[in-house]
Amino acid sequence: MIKAAIYIVIGIITYSWFNVGGTEIKGALEIWPDCSVTIKAGHENQKVYELNEEQIIMLKNLILKSSFRRVFSKMVFYPSGTEQYDILIDWNNKQDFLIIHSSGNEYISIPDQFDGNF
Repeated sequence: MIKAAIYIVIGIITYSWFNVGGTEIKGALEIWPDCSVTIKAGHENQKVYELNEEQIIMLKNLILKSSFRRVFSKMVFYPSGTEQYDILIDWNNKQDFLIIHSSGNEYISIPDQFDGNF
């Protein structure tokens, strides 16, 4: 009985470490329409988009409702042609930024959180 409880606790801890909820991303709850949000899409022919207030709220909701799976790598491989996105969230105070690097719909990396791993 005690062994089973220990295994369950270890399983829950392991699962919660590998699965990161959007609410665990530092700064995600503070994304508001008065932030500046820039998305740079593509690698070769990079396009830059500035989000409006409605789009910023949609992005915030997407981040908060999403969950992400950690991997032990600082480098990932994905098929050629996979879309690359850099999302820069600026709270307009000249010091706080949230930068999210995304490779397709599968991988994200936040350089100053989660050891920068994907």
